[in-house]
Amino acid sequence: MKEELGKPEDYLYSLNRKGVKLGLDKILKFLSNFGDPQYDFDTVLIAGTNGKGSVTTMLSDILSKSGYRTGKYISPHLHLFEERISIDGVNIGEDELWDLIYEVKPVLEDIERHRPEERPSFFEVLTAIAYLYFSRKKVDIAVMEVGMGGRLDATNVSDHFMSAVTTIGMDHMKYLGNTKMEIAFEKAGVIRKGNHFVTGVKDRDISGYLEQVCNERGANYHHALEREYEILFDPLRLKTPEYGDFRVPGMARWQAENALVTLGLYEGMREMGYRVNEHIMKTAMEATVLRGRMELVGHKPKVMFDSAHNPPGMEALVEGLKGIPCRRLLLVMGVLDDKAYREMVETIGPLCHRVFTAEPVSDRKLDPEVLANEFNKYCPAASFSHGYDALEAAKSEWKEGDLILVTGSIYLLGDILKRYGGCDMDG
Repeated sequence: MKEELGKPEDYLYSLNRKGVKLGLDKILKFLSNFGDPQYDFDTVLIAGTNGKGSVTTMLSDILSKSGYRTGKYISPHLHLFEERISIDGVNIGEDELWDLIYEVKPVLEDIERHRPEERPSFFEVLTAIAYLYFSRKKVDIAVMEVGMGGRLDATNVSDHFMSAVTTIGMDHMKYLGNTKMEIAFEKAGVIRKGNHFVTGVKDRDISGYLEQVCNERGANYHHALEREYEILFDPLRLKTPEYGDFRVPGMARWQAENALVTLGLYEGMREMGYRVNEHIMKTAMEATVLRGRMELVGHKPKVMFDSAHNPPGMEALVEGLKGIPCRRLLLVMGVLDDKAYREMVETIGPLCHRVFTAEPVSDRKLDPEVLANEFNKYCPAASFSHGYDALEAAKSEWKEGDLILVTGSIYLLGDILKRYGGCDMDG
């Protein structure tokens, strides 16, 4: 049977339907078939245009190292599909994922036969499986990364006691709105009564709106950047009156700002009775690895991965590159066709010396030749059908002092990692 269905992700991806219809009714009905597992443990919900995956990972690490059995749910994955669901840093096993698929499959088939209008999507089914897995494994708490938006995202079905909106920028406009305020309305949907809510949004109009929502819903509002702090570099560190000078993961300022959001959530944990302390927080922060976020994966040649898949992410990446010595920037990039790729090219194009475009492994891939034509306005660009070939071409041109940057869709980064069998790009 498994052989017929392929890998677990093959079956789950087959649940995709054309178009996206946001809403909570389908997943709530679906979860009711399994005893509403989303209510069996404490939950934290992390939303935001960029930075939510980093905050989810840092907070999960702090809780795990504090002795709490901690579930983590992220999307998409970088290397292995099973990365999306983990407990205390250990991914769900392929056999465990298959067992849960076989449990939910008869329910899905019944819905398909009798109530097709209620059939859940790939993301809704996977989110339900995550909640079911965390319940069966008796986690104390789960930190859930929102897929898209917040108000109608499949993750937003728990009684989470804490929530965050890291940043708000222009992305997923087709579903979330064409202005930052419209997008903020959707992301503010994660704010519940009694929440300890933290944000790192810098736009005063948007942060003011989020504070207003908190007041209306009886949530406690905290702005992560409205405190006394200093960001130090080489290595990246935070300095605050409360905690002194300590290391945080990453290389760029925006990664330290994500750490500040995490710090605000950590402080909320303490206020709400969780047994977390300063030493563990600092130790966990320093040990956290942020995969695909300005991550150096090779030194000779020097290769960096960063999943800047939208204009705000690309702006943050370019800001971060200012602190990295580089003789020439050799760029490998591929994006999805629903992204504002022209704006991304305008942001990073002037820094590039050579560009190698490629196809992400997705039905929504942008033709790499189209992307190469945009980059040709700034420097020579060549297109490839596969990210591995594009990276190999860049490596063949690398010289001491150069940086090869692989960026864009996480589907591109993940596929390259698969071809290399891991994360070591040296050689």
